[in-house]
Amino acid sequence: MSRTLTSRRHVTLLLLINLVTLLGVSRIVRADDKAGEWEFPKEWFYHDSDEQRAKHTPLLGKPMPRLSLSDWQNGALKPADLKGKIVVLDFWATWCGPCIKSIPHNNEMYAKYKDKGVEIIGICTANGQEKFNQVVKDHKVAYPSARDKSLSAQKAFKVMWYPTYAVVDRDGKVRAIGLTPNHVEDVIDKLLEETPKTASAGDEAPPAEGAQASAAGGEGAKGAGVDPNWLEGTPEQRQALAKIEGKPAPALTVGTWLNSDPMPLDSLKGKVVLIDFWATWCGPCINSIPHTNALMDKYKDQGLVIIGVCHPKGVEKMADTVKQHGLKFPVAADATGKTNKTYMVGGYPDYYLIDRSGKLRIADCKNSTVGEAIKALLAEPGPTASR
Repeated sequence: MSRTLTSRRHVTLLLLINLVTLLGVSRIVRADDKAGEWEFPKEWFYHDSDEQRAKHTPLLGKPMPRLSLSDWQNGALKPADLKGKIVVLDFWATWCGPCIKSIPHNNEMYAKYKDKGVEIIGICTANGQEKFNQVVKDHKVAYPSARDKSLSAQKAFKVMWYPTYAVVDRDGKVRAIGLTPNHVEDVIDKLLEETPKTASAGDEAPPAEGAQASAAGGEGAKGAGVDPNWLEGTPEQRQALAKIEGKPAPALTVGTWLNSDPMPLDSLKGKVVLIDFWATWCGPCINSIPHTNALMDKYKDQGLVIIGVCHPKGVEKMADTVKQHGLKFPVAADATGKTNKTYMVGGYPDYYLIDRSGKLRIADCKNSTVGEAIKALLAEPGPTASR
């Protein structure tokens, strides 16, 4: 290439740079335009290919997807607790060596920044979650941590490796994802220097990927006393269940009853009804029987009715299972599977709650929060009696 041509290109490039500077349109320096932009050095991130980087790019500058987490340790956090704070999310797995090695550093960051408006949340995802409590205890995790049972948070943040760190600014926008542990503090320090915007109602993050979105679908699901964090299922499942939440509960099309005469839902107005969808072949269902019996004993005098709806597969063993495992509550056989289909049951056991007015308030309640949800609905007033 001739030196003359090279010189001309050099001059042209300088002119373009000067023009951009004069016009003040460089996107790099616009603090209010972070959507889809990587504003921090490439070497701060784990991405080893453009394909990996491209998967995370759409999250940048967008509202943080709401989290659906359970089994909190070191304090449970709700969306309101995070408003106006910088949030560091550490996606980790119990079997991940680098994740475990990062815990002491996370503890140090938590101690350093917690009084400066920074929250750190450990999100245990992937397989191996049954060891979550023990790992948190053994490694002395000091910051709020929870399980991502449905993997909805992992999906929403497009987690590709462990640990995956994401940092959210005071305005609730994702500013970095895929950071190496040693550069998380660099991002925190940068965001602490910024002045947050005044959030308006329209800026609040909508239920997005990874959210338990049915809280916005139907007046019953959105009613006072129902926490969206009680809801289980993928975003797609929640969207489907929202169609039946907040409406009169569908009738139970069931046959054989045990421990009770038939109990049509119409006859239970004024009661809170817990429907336990279970199966004779389901280990977790069998293991939950003592807890469900205890809920009935504790709340039956306050107006709780529990009905176990047995899956059609293995229904011929229902009577033997009830006797062998000492089920105390009414149980009915869904021999045709119609009731399971109507309620869109996605796993076993699945818990559904009907309020005193007969509306299906909670479809697919998390197993760990059933007691809390029952207590909340029992505290609500019953329907006004008509004369």
